[in-house]
Amino acid sequence: MKYYFHLQYKMINRSFIEYGMPIILGYFILIFVFILGSKTLFEKVDYATYLYILTYCILILKLSEVTRNRFLKYCFKSSDYKLIRITENILIALPFIAFLIYLKNFLFIPAYLILAIILGFINIKSIYNFIIPTPFSKKPFEFTIGFRNTFYIFLISIFLLFKAIEVTNLNLGIAALISIFLILFSYYSVPETSFFVWSYNLNPKSFLIEKIKTSILYSSFIVLPFTTILVILFFDKIESIVTFLAIGYLFLVTIILAKYAAYPDKMNIIQSVLLAFCIYFPPLLVIVIPYFYLQSLKQLKPLLK
Repeated sequence: MKYYFHLQYKMINRSFIEYGMPIILGYFILIFVFILGSKTLFEKVDYATYLYILTYCILILKLSEVTRNRFLKYCFKSSDYKLIRITENILIALPFIAFLIYLKNFLFIPAYLILAIILGFINIKSIYNFIIPTPFSKKPFEFTIGFRNTFYIFLISIFLLFKAIEVTNLNLGIAALISIFLILFSYYSVPETSFFVWSYNLNPKSFLIEKIKTSILYSSFIVLPFTTILVILFFDKIESIVTFLAIGYLFLVTIILAKYAAYPDKMNIIQSVLLAFCIYFPPLLVIVIPYFYLQSLKQLKPLLK
């Protein structure tokens, strides 16, 4: 077990090096972004506690992927495997718990520990063994894979929407909308192999337009039902709802362009920092989107001519 966690520490350090930054600076930026994001969330969003739990669930469910856990079971005996899973879930929970302690919000802290223990015994694909029909099969990859890996997380978004209806609170409804976009953003965190890009047989500009059109169409299948309900219930606040919807779509476009601005590698520190600043100050998107677009054209040119 000691070797396993030491190896994870080494892998995190190597990821910082791949981003081209000193390890100490990497940890500093990681802590800074977490604190800034947490502070902004609790200052700007009502019922931010639910979104906070959603973010934690997304992180630890990534560790529940069946292939990864099958490998761990091969390497460790059953008791050690379960202890590793619970320990790493608790380690991820610690920053969230620490910030809640800072806010003196103690009510939901036990929820993180309970989730850490319960999800330590769960593998994603062991929860279900059926095929989920989706409207995303015509143009597969991000949404086909992403939705089938995260469909259960949308239950939290649905819960937030029902709470918004129950207490007639628009801010809670907006939180549900934001949570959906956060899940959709995660679909673009992993770059596909060059074959999937080359197979489009388009020039870089047409490829990016096609990716953005597909993303907006497919995300609308999920986002618009929530938005429609909010508009019906809070018609007098339709401007605010449409504004958040438009910002969500803009960030989705930005995420796509950021992904291909670093292609074929994962998003590096430059893209990550710019995205973090845009979240804190959305008007920066006016500058960041054209920058990512030009970088994407440059990175895709060797594959798409």
